[in-house]
Amino acid sequence: MGSVSDVRRWAGRLRRRVRASTEQLGDRVRGPASGPRVSAIAVVHGGTASTGHVDACVASVLGTGHRAVEVLLAPTDPAAERAVAASGHLGDRRVRVLPLGPAGLDAAVAAADGEYLTFVDSADELAAGSLPRLVASLEASGSDVALGPVAAVRGGRTTPPTWADTLYAGHLTGQQVGSCPDGLVGAALTGALHRTSSWHASGASVADWGARAVAAARVLLTSTFDVVPGTAYLRHDRTASLPVDEQPRFRPSLVAIEVGALRQVAALVADTDSAVYRRWLVLTLTHVVPPLLVDAVGGGSRSLEVLGPFVRDLVGDTGPGALAEIPVTARMLARASQGSLHDVALVQDLVADNPHGLPTERSAEGAQVVVLPAGLAIPVPDAVRRIESVDRVLRTVVGTIRRDDLGGLTVNGAAFVEYGERATVPTVTLAGPDGRHVPMLVEPRHDPDVNLWAQRAWEDRAGSGFTARLDPGTEPPSPSGRWRVDVHLGRRAGSHDVALADPADGPPTRLTGATLQDGPRPVLVLDGSGPAPARVLLDGGKGGSPAADVETSGRSWVARVPLVTRLFGCEVLLPAGRYAVELRDAAGTPVAARWHGATTHGDLVGDRLRLVPGDGPTGPVVSVAAPLRHDERSAYDQQRLQTHVYAAPPEPTYDGTVVLETFRGRSVGDNPGAIGREILARGLDLELAWVVDDPSVAVPEGTRALPRRSERWYDALGRARAYVGNAGAPYWFTKKTGQVHLQTWHGTPLKRIGEDRGPGDFQTWRHRRRIALQAAGWDAMISPSPFCSEHFRSAFRFDGRFLEVGYPRNDVLLDATRGPQVRARVRAALGLSDTDRVVLYAPTWREYVGVRDAKPLYLDAEALVRDVPDAVVLLRGHYNATHQADVFRGESRIHDVTRYPDIADLYLAADVLVTDYSSVMFDFALTDKPQVLLVPDLDQYRDVERGFYVELEDVAPGPLVATTDEVAAALAAEDVHGDRRAAFRDQFCPWDDGRAAARTVDWLLSQI
Repeated sequence: MGSVSDVRRWAGRLRRRVRASTEQLGDRVRGPASGPRVSAIAVVHGGTASTGHVDACVASVLGTGHRAVEVLLAPTDPAAERAVAASGHLGDRRVRVLPLGPAGLDAAVAAADGEYLTFVDSADELAAGSLPRLVASLEASGSDVALGPVAAVRGGRTTPPTWADTLYAGHLTGQQVGSCPDGLVGAALTGALHRTSSWHASGASVADWGARAVAAARVLLTSTFDVVPGTAYLRHDRTASLPVDEQPRFRPSLVAIEVGALRQVAALVADTDSAVYRRWLVLTLTHVVPPLLVDAVGGGSRSLEVLGPFVRDLVGDTGPGALAEIPVTARMLARASQGSLHDVALVQDLVADNPHGLPTERSAEGAQVVVLPAGLAIPVPDAVRRIESVDRVLRTVVGTIRRDDLGGLTVNGAAFVEYGERATVPTVTLAGPDGRHVPMLVEPRHDPDVNLWAQRAWEDRAGSGFTARLDPGTEPPSPSGRWRVDVHLGRRAGSHDVALADPADGPPTRLTGATLQDGPRPVLVLDGSGPAPARVLLDGGKGGSPAADVETSGRSWVARVPLVTRLFGCEVLLPAGRYAVELRDAAGTPVAARWHGATTHGDLVGDRLRLVPGDGPTGPVVSVAAPLRHDERSAYDQQRLQTHVYAAPPEPTYDGTVVLETFRGRSVGDNPGAIGREILARGLDLELAWVVDDPSVAVPEGTRALPRRSERWYDALGRARAYVGNAGAPYWFTKKTGQVHLQTWHGTPLKRIGEDRGPGDFQTWRHRRRIALQAAGWDAMISPSPFCSEHFRSAFRFDGRFLEVGYPRNDVLLDATRGPQVRARVRAALGLSDTDRVVLYAPTWREYVGVRDAKPLYLDAEALVRDVPDAVVLLRGHYNATHQADVFRGESRIHDVTRYPDIADLYLAADVLVTDYSSVMFDFALTDKPQVLLVPDLDQYRDVERGFYVELEDVAPGPLVATTDEVAAALAAEDVHGDRRAAFRDQFCPWDDGRAAARTVDWLLSQI
């Protein structure tokens, strides 16, 4: 029969099979032991947004953790019926398919045999753990319905409902609308669990799924319900990547259906209790109406024609007293809805610019009111824009509670009331688990960092800090070391759980001090105590510092860590990001350590970078950031600098500065870089100042750096003679009289841009409005071709002058002397040999695909270098990915060159380009080297995401392929595309001749 081990294995398999069979038999005879049965009705509609996710929906229901569940698939049309027939779950005994019939979803409810009932749209999912929580609540309370939060999932981001903090702050049971009217807000069948018998008793119907909110409200008005925290339902927006006119939430017809359902809900609630109806009106105008109005900007005037009268009726029923219970942002949006879409967009733009507090002023009657946005056509009464009690929210924060040198307890914190005009010292108590409170002594503390936490652009909250102390002679409320700090300002209060920090905790090696030695090569000096490491270094996702040897003196030690790294053969400052402080012994083994005392309090600011010591998940960290001072970093500081530095004086005396900016300070290359080099080469009496947004961005010799968002940046933009940029300027930038603003842009567009992209949502409106305001101030825009001139004019609605001179950044590609020198230098810096076949892979930015560290990689670089022996891949991500961690670190034949300063150098170093829809194809064409276009998502990108100005198949300078294997085959094939490249250059690069920068500087000098 075999060995003893064979017998044991056979017996184990037999036991498992018997156990599984017994469990299945028990489920059929008496139901599973895991609780009462839940019937989940999965509503399936036609259309890929719903039908394409049936299996994921069913899996989520079966995977909540509640075993006693059945899924009833309820198709609503023939297309949905076909999708259900293709489901991979049809063999599961827990899944049933219901036939189409005249009774619709009511038939599905009748077919459900569970004690509990829930609904799910097949485009959505139940959240993990949701059913066990909801079932447990109803089993314990005996209520009819359990409500859980419905979170929205859009673009990979999950957002809870705006009312979650109030309604779902705690677990409530046995509620009715009279005691908890908030349960009615956003009434929905999804995210709720119903006792089946109570559902039938309510007489609710789901024959019309579009009016499901009415059914939900009808049930709640006749039931007791529980409120259960923790996300219950995930509502997926499966159409977010589609054009606006194809997304359901922007369709006026569907808006009309939603508004119709809300009107029916309003009628139901109005017939119950006036106080409940008043509360429903307030909550609906606060939470439900604003997103509908914002979406109306994308839906167009027809959407507003539906929403405007509905909002007017709600406000009319609300009355003046209840209107004051609605936050000012919602009041202003409701008022704007009685005007035009432009009014709605202007108000929402004001809110988007000031997400943490609007600018205010005093009205003629002395009331604090919101400053209205310029251009608003509809008049806004003071009662609508007045700051009310509902807007004055208490904000509190407390830090770590510690023992001071005298043995007492000390905690720092801050407290203020939003829109409050003066700081007030709060009352602070320390509470124990038994509810006993001990008052603490409170002193005011001025702390500029409070503004960072507060994020109030129009309020200086530096005076809102406090220090609370418990003297050594006063006993804390309990000896546990875990308490609650209660902070009171008037009738408002905030609470925070704290734990006493024990200085004896943690490893014996401690970092006792951190200082910054500034200079051309700045150094972080770390002082320590306890067992000393041999070396210390900083390591992060974008590189690391050299290892620094440790100097010891008794039990103290010091390490001087250079804040530099090697990047493409050059030494640069560490890029912005978080770095682990790694301590190692002589054998290279990590040494555990921790910060000691107040070492992590306060930033270390130098001329070119700022260091922020902190704690990471595994030990000490140091964050590297732009060198902004304490009085430059917060939202309040930024508003102050815009108002008092950039905007003043009104008529500045311009100096001889030319401000250059490439990709918002992420580089010093591209067109502004070439223009700057030409100015330097001429030895002109002009000062060049580069905007930089990262310490690792090294500015050319003979120029100075302007850290973005610093006071010197604001001052330079206000006083500079000229501003040269290749993208949008800061949104508040307005060219002053006498200044010159040159827009170079950053490439020839294959993809439609700006106004040419067709209808858009509110964010599109916002972006286009800012570009239009700036374009009105451009003195000129550079164009490399008639093609660009035509489409730039329409995309930016630019009626000014085009400098039709070619692209300055491409001059080097046509320089017979410099070109070979640059090629040799770059290849040497990257460690490439003359025999390497260098493949530059430069994909465009995609907003709708999965990414590897924000770099969409359709090219399998590992497979390519494996299958093409002499290939080396240079991966160049879009400039939007420059702040992301490097990929393929440690791969000898794959280099991430996303942060390389100037892509033109990479064109010269490369032997072939692999791209897709990026503008790099137009520039690279000047080299006459082969190109391969890897476009597996061509139909999606062209027909759905963006749209093209020309048919790519007709003009492409190389073959179009869909896979890495096809790329490899194209590299191995003979180059037969020379004629296509020549025609491509003639059409898109006719003015590039190597002298574009010179012609541009000639024009610039004529203006200044």
